[in-house]
Amino acid sequence: MLDFAPTEEQEEIRKLAQSIALDYLRPHARRAEAEHDSSTELRLALAQTGLTSPFPEEYGGSGPLEAVTYTLIAEELAYGDPGLALNIIGSLMGPLTVWLAGNREQQERYLPPFCDATSGYLQRGSLAFAEQTGGYSLADVRLPARRSNEGYLLNGLKRDVVHGQHADLRVVLARLSEDEEGAAEGTLCAFVLPSSLEGLSTQAEEEKLGLQAAPSAIYRFDQAQLPASSLLGEPGSQGVVRAATLYQILRAAIACGTARAAFEYCSAYARERIAFGRPIVSYQGIAFIIAEMAMKLDAARLLTWRAACSWDRGEAEERLIREAESAQRQAVKMAQAATTDAIQVMGGAGFMQDHPAEMWMRDAAAME
Repeated sequence: MLDFAPTEEQEEIRKLAQSIALDYLRPHARRAEAEHDSSTELRLALAQTGLTSPFPEEYGGSGPLEAVTYTLIAEELAYGDPGLALNIIGSLMGPLTVWLAGNREQQERYLPPFCDATSGYLQRGSLAFAEQTGGYSLADVRLPARRSNEGYLLNGLKRDVVHGQHADLRVVLARLSEDEEGAAEGTLCAFVLPSSLEGLSTQAEEEKLGLQAAPSAIYRFDQAQLPASSLLGEPGSQGVVRAATLYQILRAAIACGTARAAFEYCSAYARERIAFGRPIVSYQGIAFIIAEMAMKLDAARLLTWRAACSWDRGEAEERLIREAESAQRQAVKMAQAATTDAIQVMGGAGFMQDHPAEMWMRDAAAME
């Protein structure tokens, strides 16, 4: 039977992430939502902890990545604010994909700037995963990359690309197709986009329901020509699947952190809110809602931890995909239900911006 208890080191890291979430993220969540980004001060504070440089020490990073450890970090950051958590994790996914899928030359080129002690915190990465007609599952990645004499041609659309407009390192997931018509049934691959790419247009997603603190963009590829060197590693590299499933696991952790924040906040409110002479938490209609929130949160968190353990152990690709996608799907659904239930517990007060519950509900809804 798997033991999901964190090690002593992981517990210390979790506490550090929690302190940052409570000291930096939650107090500034409304400002970050209004400004559609994180502050430079927050990015510097995170960089100084080493939490945002999970790369090999030879490139200046803090050491090897462990999915379980970063699952704990992602949940704690989302407990502070989901939008800022996705802002941070979304920026990491570009260079992490290079590390997991790229060859040595590509790693040496793209990773050191993110690990630089003086300016690394200013770097932004991005990973274009979701598409217009799908969500965050590997089967939904259908953007065709067709071979050409010069390299690869991309045609299609990507949505919800965190930091897509202003990233220093932009990575996109696509299907390598040998079909002249661009049939999207090929091998999953990752490509680094050049800083200037003819045939690519980007558009900021400004009118989002939630997660506004994580600026995102839409990519439209129209016969965009990539050089052959843009392909990370080799076609069919297992590293691409590991990068994609890691993103799914961390998104599941963010959903768990969002639900936990809503659960604890509405539970505290229910203990303090007096109706008919006693706290509303003493009424069964309220107590049952809160109890069910706790039960579903634990179930989703266990799914997420199991997927993270499988990632760390290097389980077979088929099992890893199944567990990561299951964890993400269940955690997002649970977060959407939990944040909605938190509003129900709080009544009219839940919709007031004096409380963060309405923001968390919008953030959870925007995770699809």
